Amino acid sequence: MKKEKLKKQFEVLREKREQLFKIVTSVDAALLDRPPSEGKWSILQILYHVKASEAGTLRYIDKKLSFSPDGLPNSSFLSGAKLVLLEITLRSPLKFKAPNGLDVFPEKLALEEIKADWDRCDEGFLQLIDRLHEHKLGWQLFKHPIIGRLNMQQTIKFMVSHFDHHARQIKRLMN
Repeated sequence: MKKEKLKKQFEVLREKREQLFKIVTSVDAALLDRPPSEGKWSILQILYHVKASEAGTLRYIDKKLSFSPDGLPNSSFLSGAKLVLLEITLRSPLKFKAPNGLDVFPEKLALEEIKADWDRCDEGFLQLIDRLHEHKLGWQLFKHPIIGRLNMQQTIKFMVSHFDHHARQIKRLMN
């Protein structure tokens, strides 16, 4: 896959997020911070979770590249097949437990801070794509906790599916 195509896929994710933030900023602040019931996440917690997931993905890839600058195996057909199954599952009404660390939130969350952190994360991803050589785009750069190792395109596809899953959840909470 070429870098420009990869950047376009990432821009789709950014645009989806921008659209969600436009909707969320029109909602009463009390609703954003209020969990729908005991043990459930508020809209701000969901946004924080997705942002933290993407930031953690970026940190993981940066660390992986620093320890393996000369090469990693390319992702396999099986990785792609597992990703398709995960994407289908994320579109289903099934609920999942977040991986350890991605279910912990600061005591006080602010929409503006989440957005600013996310914008910095996005810039980090775009810089990562820019500095990766074309032959590294197929490398197993990210290890998803359930389906295993993914290349850069697969990682972005997962991020889009993960975002979409939680965007639907947020929209349900706003109704």
